[in-house]
Amino acid sequence: MLCAALGACASRPEPIRGPSSTSSASQSEPASCASRYTVRRGDTLSGIADRCGVRWLDMAAENNLSAPYTLRDGQVLLMPGAARTYTVRRGDNLYRIAVSHGMSLQELASINAIPAPYTIYPGQELQLSGTARPAQTASATPPAPSQRPAQTPPPASQPAQQPAQQPSQPAAGAPQFRWPHSGEVIANFGAQPGGRRNDGIKIAASVGEPVRAAAAGEVVYAGNELQGYGELVLLRHGDWVTAYAHNSVLRVSVGQQVEAGAVIAEAGSTGSANRVQVHFEIRRGVTPVNPLEYLPRR
Repeated sequence: MLCAALGACASRPEPIRGPSSTSSASQSEPASCASRYTVRRGDTLSGIADRCGVRWLDMAAENNLSAPYTLRDGQVLLMPGAARTYTVRRGDNLYRIAVSHGMSLQELASINAIPAPYTIYPGQELQLSGTARPAQTASATPPAPSQRPAQTPPPASQPAQQPAQQPSQPAAGAPQFRWPHSGEVIANFGAQPGGRRNDGIKIAASVGEPVRAAAAGEVVYAGNELQGYGELVLLRHGDWVTAYAHNSVLRVSVGQQVEAGAVIAEAGSTGSANRVQVHFEIRRGVTPVNPLEYLPRR
C-alpha cells in the first residue's frame, strides 16, 4: 500500500487504463513512432515504449513525466531524441499548445520569449524545451517573436497621463487605425504608478457598448485563457496586431476576417479590470507601441 501511495516503487509504470475492451492500444495497428506519438485510449507508457523500441525511462524524461505516469487520450508524446519544436497551425493558441505538450503557458511563453498577449502565427516554429531567451527590443516580422517576459495588464484605476504627441509621419506600413471605442482615455501607454507598465491604453466604457476593429484584419485569438485580460480578441493586420481586452461578450471567432469598424466584442470588466473599459493595444510585430501615436486626434 505504501508503494502504491508513493507512486514510485514499481519497476515499470502502469498508468490508468481505459475499459478492458480497449485495454491495449491495438497491437495490429502500426505505431506512429517517428518523432511524436499521440496517446490512444488504453495506452500505457511502458506499452508505447515497447512498441516504439525505446526505454520507458527515456520517454518519461523526454516528456517531463513523473510517477504514476498517467497518460490522457490525445496527449502528444515526443520520442527520445526527437526535435523539440512545434509548428503553429491556423487556429492554434499558445495555451492549447502548452497543455498538449505537458507544459504551462508561462513555461512555453518564457522559452520562446513571447510576451502577453501571447500572439503566435501560423508557420511559426516554437521551441518545446530550453531556457528563457533574452529579450529583444523590436521585431517587425511575425514569425519567431522575441520580446521581454509576459506581463499582466495593470489595473485601470490609474489616472490618465498627458497624451503623447502625434508623430508627423506614422511608421512605414502602419494601417490607418481608428478608435475601437469613443470613451475617455483613463490610462495611457507606458510606465504606471507602482512600477507597473501598460502596453496599451484603457478607454472608459459602459457594459455592452460596442468594441470595434481598429483596422481590417484577421481574428487570430478570441478567448479568455490569458490571465488578466479576460475576454480577449487579437486581430492581425499584416505585420501589426491589435488587442482588445476585458470584454463582456466576444462577437468574432478565430480565422474570421473583419472590416475596419466592425463590432468584434461588447465592453465589459472581465479579467483584472476593476471597472468597465476597453484595454486596447497596438503591436508592431510583437513590440507594443503607443496607440495614441497611431490613432487619429479627437
